[in-house]
Amino acid sequence: MLKLLGFSSSNYYNVAKLALLEKGIAFEEVRTWTGADEEFQPEYLKLSPMGKVPCLVTEQGPISESRCIVEYLEDAYPEPALRPEDPFARARVHELCVMIDLYLELPVRRALGHVFAGKPASDRLKREVLPVLHKASGALQNRARFEPYLLGDAFTLADVAGIIHFPVIRSLSAAAFGEDVLAGVPGLDDYLTRMEARETVQRVRADQQEDAPKFQAFIKERYGLG
Repeated sequence: MLKLLGFSSSNYYNVAKLALLEKGIAFEEVRTWTGADEEFQPEYLKLSPMGKVPCLVTEQGPISESRCIVEYLEDAYPEPALRPEDPFARARVHELCVMIDLYLELPVRRALGHVFAGKPASDRLKREVLPVLHKASGALQNRARFEPYLLGDAFTLADVAGIIHFPVIRSLSAAAFGEDVLAGVPGLDDYLTRMEARETVQRVRADQQEDAPKFQAFIKERYGLG
């Protein structure tokens, strides 16, 4: 059986987890906290060389990076498909996933330390990050259709990325920069309401809520924020 290593408070872990749930693939969850330096779980580096979660352990070996994991799942377990057969439509799914991962989630993640510490982002961070987020918000409006899914009438890997990352992007940007950078995207609120009603997403959210106190306690102990 596949083993998914990580923790349910991680949105990247939840991307892989939601893909597994949507495809109906049996898997075992193994809680593994982030961090794999010499003082903390050095053995994890043998599975995930950059020390990141999630990591999917297969019969052939481990795979790290959520984007690589979901692409592997599509190739190894093609039904039900979360990628279109048409090459152009498939490229559009991948394009939107890259936009969400690299130009929205990754930049706003730079504010994570400020949010954990209960401090607003510095002026320098605002100058560096907010223009990127605003541009990416415009790119999202250019590509997303919300009819009813991000790219039309089929649930795809773009929706897996969107439903997991959008709430994080919104909450972090609001907490750190004083504005929800996705507030002006037409159709996004209704889209999120529809997606949150999915049984698979509700499973992810329930596990996320259960994990949150444990994750917060870990962060406080690990980084001395208590």
